[in-house]
Amino acid sequence: MYDDPGLAARIAEHDGIDGVATLFHAWVHGRRTSYWTIEGATRRAMPVYRLCRHDAATCAPIDHPIVAGHLPGDEGYAHYGQIHDVAVPEGWDGQVGSVEEALTLADELGVPPARARSELWHCPIAALEAGVEVAPGVTVAPARRVFVGGREARCFDFSAGTPNRSVLPSGELFVRHVYVLRREDEALPLVEAARGADLDGDGELRSSNNVFGVGLEDDDYTPLWAMVPVTVPAGLPSIEASPAYTAATDMFDVAPDYTITPREGRIVDHEITSVLIDCPLQSAPGSL
Repeated sequence: MYDDPGLAARIAEHDGIDGVATLFHAWVHGRRTSYWTIEGATRRAMPVYRLCRHDAATCAPIDHPIVAGHLPGDEGYAHYGQIHDVAVPEGWDGQVGSVEEALTLADELGVPPARARSELWHCPIAALEAGVEVAPGVTVAPARRVFVGGREARCFDFSAGTPNRSVLPSGELFVRHVYVLRREDEALPLVEAARGADLDGDGELRSSNNVFGVGLEDDDYTPLWAMVPVTVPAGLPSIEASPAYTAATDMFDVAPDYTITPREGRIVDHEITSVLIDCPLQSAPGSL
């Protein structure tokens, strides 16, 4: 894959990572969390194929790369994949490098792969020189193998080490809110990188008073977020000191269907926008 200059350049141009994805800090459920922003978010996942072997009532994945049909820059590519299982028999030790081969194999074995699973695979394919910062000064390269069109690429696996996430039957992801706070008497949000100012005095421009609506421990966690700008009262304590708002419930009543209603006197204004952002939350310090 990467020995083809044209393909390598296209992946680098469209992988959503400009060199190194910076580790930023925000808040969720009253505590600090860390996250990255990967450009090019989409609502719909692309189909990906996983080889597995039946084990009792489940189909246990075998040691074989996920097979995808698209690369960054292709129509139909997404950072997200909806897993389709292809069951192989005991003793099968072949290799499948493309979606076409996966479908042919399934047909030969008599196991239709068309039944999509609800599992989300979040592994953006990236240039070999791309990096994701997992701690200050510590960067990892794309390490997960994935086959596309008979060739091997690499991706950043934000799915590993976190509980299984769900994809809707339509192939779309859940969308939750990330709240971007701005004081009513200030033009810029409470985000150090946007202001170009070190508000909390730690010598870095990573912190913000952004608030994610759900966390990794929540059943409805998703890496896909709708941006919700929130205007808060002037003088509200933020990351310069101890933030006043560090959870969605500090600002809104959140219904079971995720409808939000502003709490009286807590905010000035808000807007649920159509801007979607791929912001995976960090699962553990020093890792994805």
